[in-house]
Amino acid sequence: MKNTEIWVFIFILGLLGINWPVIEIFHTGVVAYLFVMWILFIILIALAARKDNTDA
Repeated sequence: MKNTEIWVFIFILGLLGINWPVIEIFHTGVVAYLFVMWILFIILIALAARKDNTDA
């Protein structure tokens, strides 16, 4: 995957992951779900940014 494709993938994953129907699936544990998604996005962005730095 090219670096641009990785950023687009992370963006689309974010849109789908924090979409209301998906959050409604985890109705009883919304706070835990959002916390896990938040941590996952931080890790994905850090890995994508690291890959961007090593390519330069």
